[in-house]
Amino acid sequence: MIQTSVPTTSEPFAHLSREQLVLELVKLRQEVEHLRLEKNDLEIVLETTAEHADGIESQLRSSYREIGRLCRELAVANQELKRLAHCDALTGLANRRRFDQYLDRVWQQLAQTQQPLSLILCDVDFFKLYNDAYGHPAGDECLRDIAGAIRQTVKRASDLVARYGGEEMAVVLPNTDATGALTLAQTIGDRIRSLRLPHEGSKVSQYVTLSLGVACHLPQANLSGDMLIADADAALYEAKRTGRDRAILCPKSW
Repeated sequence: MIQTSVPTTSEPFAHLSREQLVLELVKLRQEVEHLRLEKNDLEIVLETTAEHADGIESQLRSSYREIGRLCRELAVANQELKRLAHCDALTGLANRRRFDQYLDRVWQQLAQTQQPLSLILCDVDFFKLYNDAYGHPAGDECLRDIAGAIRQTVKRASDLVARYGGEEMAVVLPNTDATGALTLAQTIGDRIRSLRLPHEGSKVSQYVTLSLGVACHLPQANLSGDMLIADADAALYEAKRTGRDRAILCPKSW
């Protein structure tokens, strides 16, 4: 009996002729070579990608550090810009804008707690004559000296010393009654006299002096700090009218 061989799954090419088998082998070799080339290309890509990823990671770390540095510098610059926006360029004191904002804020706060708020307005006596005698650069230096002396006299962090305008300066004193504010104003006047800044044009002293107006209010939510300013200004006018080189308390003070 003649047995017929049936190809099985373990002999996939058993039914092919020699020529077909040769062709199939060539085809398989080509596929293997193609796969080998693809494998080599993939290995190169993977190696390059790994190197590229390391480079990107390094760049990202560097960029992150740079961004952090720039953010810190920006924060410092913003703080400095904020400070300059509220700072008088000549004296280094708070400027009028800062004064107005601070006075309004503490007025509203103290209206809630029913604590007193005082204000001292300081004016350099015969300052125009000082500039005429010594020149504007010397006048600027005089204002800087006065500003520094007032700032050193006013100790509490909650108090604000500001350049109110021209040769006039202001001191905002939260939680300070009329007696305390008047005492501080007199101390400021003494401090300025002790600087012994020559003033040939003065009609009250041979040295630079201040006239000071003091007012104290118990803030009310339905009112504003403008009333406090008006009373301090009236007291300042009275100090000038009655001879200058003195501190006057507004009689309407609380």
